[in-house]
Amino acid sequence: MGQVWTASRGLEEDLLSVQRGDLRRELELVPLVLRELSTQAPDSVAGLISGRIGYPVTLLDREGRVVGASSDLPFQRRGLLVPTAGTELQEALVGDVGFAQRRGSGEVEIRLFAATPVRLGGQGLLLQVAVPLDGIRGTVRARVRRTLLWALPALLLALVLTHFLGIGIVRPVQTLGRRARSLATGNFSRKVPTSIGIRELGELAGTFNRMTEELHGRYQSLEVERDEMQALIDCMGEAVLALTKDGRVLRANQAASDLLDFPRPVNLAPVGTLVRQPNLRSLLEGAVARPFSAKEVTLGDRNLIVSARTAEGGGTVVTFVDVTEIRRLEAVRRDFVANASHELKTPLTAVRGFAETLLEDDLPEDLRKEWLVSIRSNTLRLQRLVEDLLDLSRLESGGWIARKDLVDVAALAEDVLFEVGGLAEKSGVSLRTLGDAVAVGDAQGLEQVMRNLLENAIRYTPKGGTVTLEIRREAQTVEVAVRDTGTGIPTPALSRIFERFYRVDPARSRAEGGTGLGLAIVRHMVQAMGGEVWAESELGQGTTISFTLRAAEEGAGDDPPEEDDERVEGGRQPGKEEGARQDPEEA
Repeated sequence: MGQVWTASRGLEEDLLSVQRGDLRRELELVPLVLRELSTQAPDSVAGLISGRIGYPVTLLDREGRVVGASSDLPFQRRGLLVPTAGTELQEALVGDVGFAQRRGSGEVEIRLFAATPVRLGGQGLLLQVAVPLDGIRGTVRARVRRTLLWALPALLLALVLTHFLGIGIVRPVQTLGRRARSLATGNFSRKVPTSIGIRELGELAGTFNRMTEELHGRYQSLEVERDEMQALIDCMGEAVLALTKDGRVLRANQAASDLLDFPRPVNLAPVGTLVRQPNLRSLLEGAVARPFSAKEVTLGDRNLIVSARTAEGGGTVVTFVDVTEIRRLEAVRRDFVANASHELKTPLTAVRGFAETLLEDDLPEDLRKEWLVSIRSNTLRLQRLVEDLLDLSRLESGGWIARKDLVDVAALAEDVLFEVGGLAEKSGVSLRTLGDAVAVGDAQGLEQVMRNLLENAIRYTPKGGTVTLEIRREAQTVEVAVRDTGTGIPTPALSRIFERFYRVDPARSRAEGGTGLGLAIVRHMVQAMGGEVWAESELGQGTTISFTLRAAEEGAGDDPPEEDDERVEGGRQPGKEEGARQDPEEA
């Protein structure tokens, strides 16, 4: 009798173990099923799974509250809070399949509860299966009775047959479970053997293999589409952000990463944690709920046009267009028009006033001559201004192309000093030159650059002062510096003296006959010859304006200059217009 009792207990434990094993394998397949049920309600999902496995199924949140059930059993009441400590739910919370035998809430029947973590619609839940044990225990008791009635050999034979039958079924299912777990990690290479010996399991294995192949094909297609899409948006010059419905960055191209200075990949980070600028951050967070067509924002020293549109399937696509250069050019154009109008208006007003006065018949001869001289002076000033504007226009539009001559800078400097000698003598300024070098550049352009710099230096150097043109050969460059002992330039103005029409002292510049364009022309011509130009000055200590050219190779000073017949659009050198400029004092 004791042996029969022990056998019955063992049989019960074996059946429970088999039940647990079956439940574990079935629960391991549940995530695959839930992928196709992610859009259904928890009750529907629980009912469908319960219909497949034949036991009550409950869905609980991670706090143990019932959110969906397959029936109306007391322990499946919606909203019921089930304790998790010491139960199968505690093991499920840490990611394992948990088992426990107990009575459900309001039940008198002992059940085997199994639980596993699942995800439904992006939410983490616990799936609980309740298997009644009274049927198993009744089966054991009946079998014990039949064993007692029909003899122990029959019971032993049944146990042996059950054991081998269980092995034949469990092993294929275990193999299928292992392949399913491997598939969940992205391994599509291993297949389930179909030669199992049990027709139903063989069909299941074949179906599983076909499903694996289809999933692999779709996964590869999705990867190709994703890579193509990312490559496409990365090639865009405009910054693009794709935001989810809750304001997370789904995708960003390289331009957006560079512009907003955040790392890639974004990994669905909230946009508020990636964007540092407060105004732009609030604009992007609000764009998810309220898309907009176009708004201009400032990000540091950049001007951006930001647009947000709702994407298909939810979320928002935000684009950024950098209009900094456009705004800068607009400002330059406005300043240029205003400055040019002002510069032209002043001499024109003077000419008109003097001309109207000269129409009077009783004007004294000496006053008439004085005003005619003023008209002539203002007309020459207008001529210089228009010619400088034409020169600057040609330089900025690429109409002048610098030649690559081998230029003896010292010899050219002597010629320029001779040309401006009259102006220096009249101003009481002494001129001198230092150094010697051969550079690669445009001889006529270099002549104009040095003439402009020397005339500027003479104008702003008081009587008795000195203007020095110094030439110095460096390793790969030739540096030319025009240094004066004049009034100097305030430090804040140094960065602007090469702008068009900018004057440190407007009244004195006009009185000296300057147009405000000379240094702008110098900058463009030096840059066209591949050099750089800069200024150094202190108030009361004079000014030095320097520029560089590429130095000629050693021993190349005797080589003939390179010919270039297409260097000037229309065949004109800036500053060499027909009817060359005439100094008012020379006329």
